Amino acid sequence: MAYEALKLKKYWFKEDDLLEPIDWKYVDSLPKRVKLGLELYMEGRISLGKAAEVAGLPVTEFDYIRGRAKIPLRGPDD
Repeated sequence: MAYEALKLKKYWFKEDDLLEPIDWKYVDSLPKRVKLGLELYMEGRISLGKAAEVAGLPVTEFDYIRGRAKIPLRGPDD
């Protein structure tokens, strides 16, 4: 997972939509399962709850990590 994926429009959001840039250094420091959950979530392929399951974490903990990484929260229409 890298900044290049954002440039390639792989995710459901655009770089210009972000209030703050994603903390890719933090994301890269996370365990593989957590990164996979974040990746699938950012691609719009799974919900936050499913992403937490992939990561093997409770939803509240996964959502904290998502927020710490500055990954935007998807709305129902995204």
